[in-house]
Formats: sequence, structure tokens, C-alpha cells
Amino acid sequence: MDIRFVRPEEAEQLSRNIVSSFPSKTPPELLENLDSELHTPLEGRYLGCFDDNGTLIGSLMMMDFAFNVRGVMMPMGAAAYVSTNFLHKKEKIACTLLKVLMNYYAETDTPIGCLHPFNPAFYGKMGYGYCNENILYMPKPCYIRSFGDKSGLSYATEADRAEILDFYRRYAKRTNGATIHRFMDPYRIFQQPYVVVCRRGGRITGYLTYEFVEVDHYTDMYHDLYVHEMIYDDLETLQQFMTFFASQTDQIDRVRILSTDEYLHMMFTNPDSGENLAHDGCIQEIGRRTMGCMVRIFDVPGYFKQQTHCCAPVSRNFVLSLEVQDPFLSRNCGTYYLDISGQTVTLVEHARPDVTLTTGIGELSSLVMGAYPLQQAAALGRISVSDASFIPDIQRAIGWDKKPVNITYF
Repeated sequence: MDIRFVRPEEAEQLSRNIVSSFPSKTPPELLENLDSELHTPLEGRYLGCFDDNGTLIGSLMMMDFAFNVRGVMMPMGAAAYVSTNFLHKKEKIACTLLKVLMNYYAETDTPIGCLHPFNPAFYGKMGYGYCNENILYMPKPCYIRSFGDKSGLSYATEADRAEILDFYRRYAKRTNGATIHRFMDPYRIFQQPYVVVCRRGGRITGYLTYEFVEVDHYTDMYHDLYVHEMIYDDLETLQQFMTFFASQTDQIDRVRILSTDEYLHMMFTNPDSGENLAHDGCIQEIGRRTMGCMVRIFDVPGYFKQQTHCCAPVSRNFVLSLEVQDPFLSRNCGTYYLDISGQTVTLVEHARPDVTLTTGIGELSSLVMGAYPLQQAAALGRISVSDASFIPDIQRAIGWDKKPVNITYF
């Protein structure tokens, strides 16, 4: 067995490997650009696992992102298109490739990584924890609140491209969980058929992307309008977007909005999803909660060397003994001492701890990203704390008060 980066002359094998693993989800553009990507990687590098005959039996794409972790932009290593040859399933090839990826990033000062799971349980065994969530809303246009003004909206032109990207990247730098990628950002935004910007006072204050989706009607006059991302600076911009959606009553059946905002249904007079799903016959479904990416710390000491600040000042100074269990990467197993004082977290070699937190690497990864608070993790038995009175201060020290937000698919 040989694990190395895939060479350009092996593009045909790689293409077959990806398509057989993702038969309905492989973008045509990915296959069209495969040869050039292997020569000059822009999206990411393909790592391959080869048998003794030189046949590709597994592959994944390694992607390098800048990742907003608790307000700090950190290098992040993402795994994408994890694929195993159909003739070699259940031979732990994907596990082997992911372990190589994790160790590579850990040794190159990239202590954290993400992926989008096809099965959370599968990647949970490899130490990935829950990260962000999205909600799919599907209101009818007639039930979306109109505020009477959409004068700032226009379709984006090529001249707006750089300004939109700059707007998104400023947003990412202030948003926990957001990512920046020089290739994926423009691809994600401008691959959509329609990009709408809101411009007020001579500057962009928000943008959204959408496409039309066919619906099951007797006429082809109706479609759904599917909003893939919607980013805005202020309430007035959001109100203009809502007014735009509300005005589509004559040709749009429902507006499907994929959002990270769990309160967006307050912009609808009737948030019913139209799926005829109800509890007890009358309590309507108002949105579908969907899972985003999963997150994993590759290098625990490397992570805490970059993350040295608290979310909020602690009420007392203390030493936290962090006992980490990582059956997939033994390098992370052990006890780490964090000296926490005021708003500062310092990794130290030796100390007398005041409290001990025992956790698996996946749970720790979710906790530090703010996917869930320590209080709930401890109450549900996912994390153990030796003295519950320290839970609020540990939360302030290594947790985060805002859930991660990520709209990038990779």
C-alpha cells in the first residue's frame, strides 16, 4: 500500500473513484477541471491510496482554509470527496487516509479541521464533533412580510464581483465558524444563476444568491425560489430582501431559504413549511433543521497555543486539568493544564489543578467552537467536570457564546 498525492496521469482512476462514491453529487465542473487541478491545484490537493499494483483504491481532497475560531482566523485543513474504490469497501482505507491527513496538518501548524459528513456516526468514530447547523425555511411569498421598499436591490454585475467577495470576507472575519478560501468563495457565490446585491449609500450592505427549482404542479408557470445564502449588515437590508421575496406571489410557489438564523421565521406571518408534517395533527412544521460541517482538533497543544483568550472574563483564576481521550490519534491523548486568569488561557507544562474536565476529542472540538455549551454537554453525560461549580467559568474560558456559522460546502 502506498499513500501519496495523485499524479496528473492518474486522473481517469481518480474520476472513476469519485463518481462511484458520489454518483449523484459530483459536480460536472469538478470532473471537467480534474486534469488541470492535478497539474495546478486551486481548490485542493488529492491524496490517494494505491495498492501494490499502482491501482487507486481510495482518495480524498485536502483543502486549506482560513477558519474563524472564536474570533481568531486560524489555518484549517478540510477533507472533501472522501472516496473508496467499490471493490475495496470496509478495508479501513478512508480511515487510513484521514489519519494521514490529520497527522499532516497537525505537523504543519494547522491544529483544526472540518468536513461535511455523509454519516455523522462514521466520522464521529474518527473524533469529529458537531459544528454548525442550518435551517431550511419554505414559506409562501404571500406569508413573507413586505416592508414596501426594495429600491436598493439589483442583480450583480462583473464590476461588483470584487466588492461582493470583499464584503463576504469581512463578514467571515467577524463570524465564528466562517471560512475563507481563495477558490471556493468566488465559486460558491458566482456559480449560482442569480446574485442579488443590496447597495445603500454607495456601498454593498448585503447579497443573496438563488436559483429556480421545479415544483410538482399541472402548469410550468410555478417554481420555488431557492435562496442558497443571504448575508446582510443590518435590518433595513434584510427588510429589502424580504420585500423582494414577498413580491413573487404570481410565479413562485414557495421561497426556500437556507439560513443559519433560528429566528428568521419572525419575518413570516405564517411560517408553515408546506410539507404537511405536523405533530398531533395541527402543530405545523416551520423549518427543517439541517446539519452542516463537523469539526475536529488535530493537535490539542497546537490549538491552545493559538487560542489564548476567554470568551468573557472568568469570575476567578484557576487551573483546569483537561483530560483528553482520542482513540483515533493517540498523540492527543493525555492531560493538559490550562492556567486561566482574567481573560487569558495559557497552556502550561505542570500545575496543581483546581478542577478536571474529562472529554473525548469530538466533544472538546464541539465545545470550543460553541456548537453547544458545557452545561448541556455535562448534563447529558458527554463531558465530565469534577466540580460543577466551575462549569460557567470553564465555559467562558474555552467555550464560545455564539454558535458557529458556516455557509461553505466542501
